[in-house]
Amino acid sequence: MPTFASNRDSTAFATHTHNTMEEMILNALDQELGEDDVPETDAAWPASLYHDLTETTTIEGYLGKSGEYRNGKWVRMPGSSKLKSELSRPLCDLINSILKHFRVSRSDATRNAVDIHEAPFKPADAGSTGMFASPSVVVKASGPSFSPPKGAPIGFTNISACFIAKPDAEADNVLDDLAQTTAFARQMFAHQPNRFFVRSLVVTERRARLFHFDRSGAQYSPLMNIHDDADQFIRLVLGLCTTDESTLGLDNSIQWTTSPDGRKIGGTLKTVGPNDAVVTYDLIVDEPPFVRTGVQGRGTTCWPVRNQSGDKFIVKDHWISGRRTPEYELLAEAQGLSGVCQMVSYEGNRAQTKDFRKTAEAPGDSSFSNRRAIRIVMKAYGPSIERFSCVDDVLGTLRDAIAAHRALLSRDIIHRDISPNNILRGPPGAEEGDRGVLIDLDIAFKCHQLVAENRADYKTGTRMFQSLMVLKTWEMERKEISAQDYLDDLEAFFWVFSYLLFAYKANGKPTPESWMRENVLSWHHTPSVAYAMKNTFLYSRRIAMSAEEDMDEGWRHACMDLFFDFRDYMGKLATEKDDLSRKPWDEPTLPNKFASLLENVDEHYDHVLGLFDTALQKAKQVSETSQSQDKETPVPCSASTSIDTPPTAPATTNNTPAAPSQTKVPSSRSDQSTLIASCDVTKSITPTQSTSSGSRSSKRCSEEAELDEPPADVKRTCPPSRRSLRAVVDPTLHVFSSVYRYCIKWL
Repeated sequence: MPTFASNRDSTAFATHTHNTMEEMILNALDQELGEDDVPETDAAWPASLYHDLTETTTIEGYLGKSGEYRNGKWVRMPGSSKLKSELSRPLCDLINSILKHFRVSRSDATRNAVDIHEAPFKPADAGSTGMFASPSVVVKASGPSFSPPKGAPIGFTNISACFIAKPDAEADNVLDDLAQTTAFARQMFAHQPNRFFVRSLVVTERRARLFHFDRSGAQYSPLMNIHDDADQFIRLVLGLCTTDESTLGLDNSIQWTTSPDGRKIGGTLKTVGPNDAVVTYDLIVDEPPFVRTGVQGRGTTCWPVRNQSGDKFIVKDHWISGRRTPEYELLAEAQGLSGVCQMVSYEGNRAQTKDFRKTAEAPGDSSFSNRRAIRIVMKAYGPSIERFSCVDDVLGTLRDAIAAHRALLSRDIIHRDISPNNILRGPPGAEEGDRGVLIDLDIAFKCHQLVAENRADYKTGTRMFQSLMVLKTWEMERKEISAQDYLDDLEAFFWVFSYLLFAYKANGKPTPESWMRENVLSWHHTPSVAYAMKNTFLYSRRIAMSAEEDMDEGWRHACMDLFFDFRDYMGKLATEKDDLSRKPWDEPTLPNKFASLLENVDEHYDHVLGLFDTALQKAKQVSETSQSQDKETPVPCSASTSIDTPPTAPATTNNTPAAPSQTKVPSSRSDQSTLIASCDVTKSITPTQSTSSGSRSSKRCSEEAELDEPPADVKRTCPPSRRSLRAVVDPTLHVFSSVYRYCIKWL
């Protein structure tokens, strides 16, 4: 980001000390706009906009007869001001005068400027950047793409543009204006998911500056004099308030129908079908689209739709840079693979960000990377793996997703973004191979391609589930970084599994606050913090003890051994990768830095899949035992607890070396296949535990605010009364998993 001169605290952020403000703003802007400079255009760019909205003679008539403009000045605008509030009302009235004279509103689409100091405006969450979106004036909009927010008449769901009113003495504070308008753009992209671009105007008593945002980032204009260039000012107001949704920056291939009160009650999406014919799908309005937050980047939006036969599909809109292999090419190669989402049709070039901006970029200008809009129609599958209800759901979904990842590798495709949102559950009753489905190949690549963009990069993918080697790239020189490989993704599956184990109970509900829960939820922080926390998680004996204590009872029988064995194995592989990364290496062999390790691909997948197969067998035995006990006893059984089953040995591979000594688990681990009676009688004597999930959300936090320092390592003593023990008792009796549980049986 450029270094902007700023001698005032930004109003876009919460209160902080002055000496940290500029650094905070720059860090937040880096998250939203990338690390490249935000360019200032020449004066010709804003002057070239919106000439098709009205004739010059019409503007001249307004200036001469409206009474708003006299002697070369806007009458409403004060000569000088010290407070923003002194400008908001005059600016709002002037905008409404222009809208009324030029008859912008129609019967089916209206525009009206509103001073938010005088009307209830629904605020938006600051998000991971900490940037609050608080405009001075907004243009309230009705029409096909707008709908009032819940709980307020005005919000980011029903405005066409934001204006900032500020004293002219602050007009040169570009950093502050960029921070605020970026916050506006973030919210409008999120709440108006068919947005191609967003523009905002900063206005003082004398001057104005236009800010433009799209999926390539941002650019802004020089200051213009609103009095001397009154015609240009009018055109900018009309452009930011137009009822022509395409000109406004909206994708008009998506159209909603609204109720009399403005609520969206239906809609359609037009695209190209398998035979290049235009196809119209119905939007499923009771299923909101998935929207990836943020400004610069892919801007992924997924729309649930149905065809005329009632079949459900997912339409994925996103933006790609010219250097990447389009996702539709990779999906075409993945046709017919079990566990991989299947494509129906695609559009490869719906729009380009360069067409929204200044037309001529300077030769060699590296601050702008053109992106083009891609639309892919795919078959619909089940919900995310996070929406599970039992152990079998998680194990079956993950197992088949890993097998699907192996199938992709057979086509030379590396996924690079393994996360819960990209692992979907198959349909109810799905057979092996279809219980889990991998989606989202838009940052995947062909592993035989010798291109620098395939290097591992901590800025690519979902932070919480990145491998240690990917996270480590934050401190590595570019020439030291190898291509991302399948082992990075395989490790990501381990992080997903661990996250589910300690963020959720086995019935799918969030776990109570615990040390392990807080540990896994800390993985979204800065690369250095995430690396330190994950390194500890993978190798520390303390983690082994805490896992035994904090894992929900419902997971234990099927998943305790799986967790430790999976952890040991990934720890071993991560250690081998780290050792290889320290050896001298010639850069031209980009994908082959870990060649000696990557040769064992079948061994690696066979071992991990074997672990899951063993765990699934344990879960199946629990289910069968539960059904048997249901027939033998009249006592009603609870579906949320486990049933007595004998311990099952974990899967092993004869030629697989043992895990390194630092990952060795305490000997008590082998005793974790404890047996819990499932009847309500047993549940009634279980110690009461807190069911609060705390204030931290259990959703993935890849875009949350980042920390500068890792949390302190606080010593924690595990109460011996909660340590699991193996119980050998008469099978007709209840079997308990701890001394404490056994003792209270007799209270």
